[in-house]
Amino acid sequence: MALVSRPSALVSVLALVIAACGNATGDDTTPAPAEVTAPAVLGHVKGAEDAPLTIIEYASPTCSHCKHFHDDIMPTLEGKFISTGKVKFIFREYPLNDLDVVAYAMANCAGEDKFFDVLDDLFEHQPDVFEASKTGAVKQVFLGIAARHGIADEAAFDACIADRPIRQRIADTMMTGDTFGVNATPTFIVNGTVKPADGDVRSPEAFEAYVNGELEKLAQ
Repeated sequence: MALVSRPSALVSVLALVIAACGNATGDDTTPAPAEVTAPAVLGHVKGAEDAPLTIIEYASPTCSHCKHFHDDIMPTLEGKFISTGKVKFIFREYPLNDLDVVAYAMANCAGEDKFFDVLDDLFEHQPDVFEASKTGAVKQVFLGIAARHGIADEAAFDACIADRPIRQRIADTMMTGDTFGVNATPTFIVNGTVKPADGDVRSPEAFEAYVNGELEKLAQ
């Protein structure tokens, strides 16, 4: 499975956060919405804290292979492993471009309890984002997604993507990937070991077999 590589420098991603949608003020004094709180860990968690297997995914909402994992593999992972207490899943933002940074800022701004709902929406409308980016209408797509998750209007959206603590949190989360040598999406870390997006991630059945194999190793 081909991967999408990281940008050449993290600073280039952060510098594009305002430019992506054109109308944000960039005023670092803009307060974050009152309901926004930082997650307890860097990343967004599903599953039991004491699950024997921890899977971290570094992903981008404009990455087609990340969409494949989200759409085709994640339902099996959730249904058979996360909901049953066997796997703790941590999703970590790994933006590859300016659109990703804006998308992730919006997801964080919606609130931790809505992060995965926004992520679902972003992956569902990934083709719309691609198409709108060609015509300069991408902000309208983002505004539609934002409105469905409590970011009421354009002013709230602009304040959200200009919020320094949110942008810094995204940068800090992305930088955790350096510990594992992450340079592309999707990349998985399974109980501390790098798991590339190889043949095990091509189908729900293959990934289920892989996870079962990892759980069997732990039981030995």
